[in-house]
Amino acid sequence: MTPEPGGPVAAGRTAPPGGSALGVPPAPPGSRADPIAAEGLTTSDLHKAFGDHPVLRGVDLTVPDGAFAAVLGASGSGKTTLLRILAGFERPDRGAVAIGGVTLDDDHHHVRAERRRIGYVPQEGSLFPHLTVEGNVGFGLRVREGREAEIAELLERVGLSGLGHRYPHQLSGGQQQRVALARALAVKPRIVLLDEPFASLDTGLRATVRADVRAAVQRSGATAVLVTHDQDEALSIADLVAVIRDGVVAQAASPRDLYESPVDPDLARFVGEANLIEGTSYGSTAETALGWLELRDGRRPARQPVTVLVRPEQLRVTPSPGGGPGVGARVVEAGFHGHDALVHLVTEDAASAPMIARVVGGMRLETGARVTIKVVGPVHCWPRPSAGDTSPDPPAGAQEGEPT
Repeated sequence: MTPEPGGPVAAGRTAPPGGSALGVPPAPPGSRADPIAAEGLTTSDLHKAFGDHPVLRGVDLTVPDGAFAAVLGASGSGKTTLLRILAGFERPDRGAVAIGGVTLDDDHHHVRAERRRIGYVPQEGSLFPHLTVEGNVGFGLRVREGREAEIAELLERVGLSGLGHRYPHQLSGGQQQRVALARALAVKPRIVLLDEPFASLDTGLRATVRADVRAAVQRSGATAVLVTHDQDEALSIADLVAVIRDGVVAQAASPRDLYESPVDPDLARFVGEANLIEGTSYGSTAETALGWLELRDGRRPARQPVTVLVRPEQLRVTPSPGGGPGVGARVVEAGFHGHDALVHLVTEDAASAPMIARVVGGMRLETGARVTIKVVGPVHCWPRPSAGDTSPDPPAGAQEGEPT
């Protein structure tokens, strides 16, 4: 049986007259009088298992009010389960979910999905095929004066002005996702949850749609949580990226901090191409097979074995001879990607594992070509277990952090 317009819908329901869906006095979204807007979304020690298979093992996450967060994880990591718990479609086995300090889920409370004022955008849009665009967007709205104008404003916000009388089968995939977003925003949600909404879109369309979606959510004032397995998507769209691994949040940080200073080598490889090089730290520098490198994280103990992270774009490649200062290397393979090329290299002395450099500007490098490579910018590192300390004394000046 098809639910009546104005009834519960995946995107939620507007608050009852005189109060909010969470039982707190209403206030303009984003105002300081609004306790939910002041504190954002938090989860504490969330656990969830299906049978004897644990999926979430203690998820702690805080998303500030108005932020656009991405939950990034491999398939089966639990990111969709987390989203369903936030929406109220699943209950956690243990732990708590709160919006603005108001508990939605814990051992003693459970606010039903339709009373959470949460907008939900599923992966495939899930539009009603027998309703027009206007009918889909207005499905969760009560029939009242000004409803049509409100729907028209939402369609303009998502870039679909003039398409209100079309049916879903008359729209492209990107347009259908915009309709799904407009439907979620129609109920004026506190939180918008997006379940890999761009996964089925063509590569060329994906970037445009996700930029438009982010802009529309920001204009609404809502907090957003996107789940995705696409690292580029998470890093390009979010203010905060939380990586789920083994059922917990391995790291939650800004995209730049996550990419430049991941918590461990495994996470470094997960969020992007990574060259991991052994070295020895001397204060604010490290000695490696690529020379003396400046450490991003400040001073470290002298003669400490470390693993150094060098991102492909930090490797400057110049043809040899005459390549200037740096380390000699040989091209093993070059993969052309149009906007850039990924070049696989080994150093002439084979003192490190094979490396990857990202080259832009149309430089042509054939397999077997001799080049010079140099690291540009500071690098991140982690302590590396060592069986013994046999490193030589640092050269003069290295303790002060000056590369030699």
